This record gives sequence, C-alpha cells and structure tokens, in this order.
Amino acid sequence: MADMLAAGLGYQALIAGCFLLAVIALVLIAATISARGEARFAGRLARERAERMGELLRTVRMAESIAELGVWQYDPVRDVQQWSEGMRILFGVDKHEEFVAGDAETLLFANDIDLVGQVMARSDEDGPFELYYDIHGYDGMPRSISVQACNLRNKEGEVAHVVAVVRDVTDQVKRERQLEQSRVSALQEASIARELAQTDPLTGLANRRRVMAALDQMVVRAQEKSQPLALVLFDIDHFKSVNDTYGHPHGDKVLQQVAKLAMEQARDGDIVGRVGGEEFVWIVPGADQSFARIVAERLRLAISMGTAIGDRPPVTISVGITSMMQGDASLKLFARADAALYEAKGAGRNRVRMAA
Repeated sequence: MADMLAAGLGYQALIAGCFLLAVIALVLIAATISARGEARFAGRLARERAERMGELLRTVRMAESIAELGVWQYDPVRDVQQWSEGMRILFGVDKHEEFVAGDAETLLFANDIDLVGQVMARSDEDGPFELYYDIHGYDGMPRSISVQACNLRNKEGEVAHVVAVVRDVTDQVKRERQLEQSRVSALQEASIARELAQTDPLTGLANRRRVMAALDQMVVRAQEKSQPLALVLFDIDHFKSVNDTYGHPHGDKVLQQVAKLAMEQARDGDIVGRVGGEEFVWIVPGADQSFARIVAERLRLAISMGTAIGDRPPVTISVGITSMMQGDASLKLFARADAALYEAKGAGRNRVRMAA
C-alpha cells in the first residue's frame, strides 16, 4: 500500500514537473516571438527613420541647390566644423569629389579666412550676425559670400553650436560696388565741374567768383579772430600794347607767366586769382601793412625780372595794397585796394601803393 502511494505521488510530481517545463517553454517561445516582433518593429522603425532622414537630406540639398546656398556648422566643444554639400559647391568643390577631414581648414586658409575665430569672437551675440568674404574657390572662380550665423546656447548659456547659412552674393556685391564707383565718379566729376566753374581756364588761377567768395570768408574769419588780412591787387602795365605788338598768343603766354610767378610768391593758405583781362588779386591772410608791402614789392620785382619770353622784353606791374580795418566788408576792402592800384598807375606804373 505504501509502495503504491509513493508511486502515485512520484507520478503526480512528474506530471507537475512536466507541466512546469511546458509552461516555461511556452513563456520562452512567447518571449522569443515577442523579441522577434520587437526586433522587426525596431528594424522597420530604423528603416523608416533612415528613409525620412535621407528624404530630408535630399530636400536640404535640393533647397541648397535652388537657393544657391550652403550650411556651415561648428561645434566649439569638439572643435569640429561641418560643411554641407551646398557649402562645398560655393567653394568650388565638385559635389562628387570626396571631402575629407582637413579640406575645410585648407580652403579657408587658402583664402586667408579665419571663419572659426571670427565666429567665436562674436560668441556674446544673441541675435544673428553676418560676415562677408571675397574668395577664390577650388575651381578658381572668384566669389563674394555672405555668412549669416547664429549662436545656439546650452542651458548654462554657453555656445554649444554655431549654425550659419552661406550665400553667394557675388552679383549683389558687384552691383553695390558698381553703384559705389558710379557715386564716387559722379562726385569727382561734380568736384571737377565746380573747380572748372571757379577756375580761370587760361592761367589755372581762381576766377573772380571764387576770389570774391574766398575773400568774404577770410574777412569774416579775420574779424572774428581779430587777425590782420591784406589784399594785393595788381595788373600788367601797358598790356594792350603787348597784344597789339606781339599778338594775342604771346599775350596769353605773358598772362600765364605772371600767374606762375605770383603763385610762386604765395604761401599755403593764400589765394591768387585772375579777376579781369590783365588784373590779378592776391589775398594774404595774417599779413599787416608792413608785411603786405614787403610781399608786394617782392612780387613786382619777380615779374619785372622773370617775364621776358625769347627776345621779347619783360612786363611790369602796378600794385595797390590795403589792410583790413575794423568793420570792413570784402567789397569795401577790394575798393580800397583798387583805388591804391590806380594811384600806382597814375604815379608812373611799375610801383606799389598802399591805400590811405
């Protein structure tokens, strides 16, 4: 009886053990099936993500191609920069050509561009900033590029990444430079036109308009600063007879030589002009009566000794001088010098007279 009971218990234990093993097997099978399902799901998810990433990259490349731009990225922690395909094309690198580590630095160095350094120098800027460069690409083509960069910060406020859009602005820069050149040319032409409008074409001296404008300004300035100013008015003696005897071409040469000698006597800041046919004026700021007489006599002697042309005799000048008085206006000053000039002519010419 006991043997039969023991045999029965052993059989039940065996059945229970087999059942447990069966349950474990089922669990393992289920786990395996689940794992395989998860693996298949993960694989499918990875493939879908890869496809979406590939599509995104194709879209980015297409956008870069259409907009003719590139994307530049820099990781300051790892000191690594990334160039998109569009960025490489802007630097003249064929999209099918292998772009290895160090190529970016080489292209920047060849163009004397410290892009990383200049970007990091502006790491304190929160908004976008722009840099411009003139480059010669790997293909030898000159280009102007714009780098519009932005600092991306981590939670500590440090720059974790720099992203920039790079554009070819060659045509825009060319137009701007052409406009600037046109503007400069227009200003130069306007300046030349103003100069010509204020210059005697024969002698190159200031004409009457410029002389009177300068005299107005110098009188006001001298009055404000309580400084002396002298006006020297002179003309060529018997100039009509010079033209009648030797002809107008010779007369023109005489006028030019007188102008040249007068300019040699003048100082920086003085104004020498031709105000009539054979009449000239010399404005001498800072000169009192004594100094004005000295420079006038020096001018008279220089012209009497230096205007002979070939075998034709020199000419002489008559000179009237005046010094500015309190309350003088330019026209009053000019009138006094003119009166002194006629006094010198009346006294026999080739002499200097000071206005009373």
